[in-house]
Amino acid sequence: MRKGRIDYRMQRRSVLRDVASGLRSREDVCDAHPDLLRAGTHIGSPVSDACPVCDEDEVRHVHYVFDGRTPKSQGGRAVRREHLASQQERYGDLTVYTVEVCLACHWHHLVESYLLLARDPDADSATSG
Repeated sequence: MRKGRIDYRMQRRSVLRDVASGLRSREDVCDAHPDLLRAGTHIGSPVSDACPVCDEDEVRHVHYVFDGRTPKSQGGRAVRREHLASQQERYGDLTVYTVEVCLACHWHHLVESYLLLARDPDADSATSG
């Protein structure tokens, strides 16, 4: 079950507006880490929209998962979208971050984050009360 979704589209639009107006340079926003680019190449999900910076059709979504047992400072695991359910079965509740990355110009931005819960806590509290 997905809960607590945070959408970062407004922040994304603000960054792109700053680039278009010259307040931020393209180099400032097109600096994806090599590990993110590798994940985008090998396990990223293709996106139907063109890159908002370079207009190439090389945008991918990469999903990173963090379980409650591993410290966030150790980083998350990049997983294929279709493997999120198996990761949840294996590790329990997860925090998922979806990042878009352009393989052509190295643009990247956080798209969304959400909790992927093994059980619905609202349903559990309703049945126990």
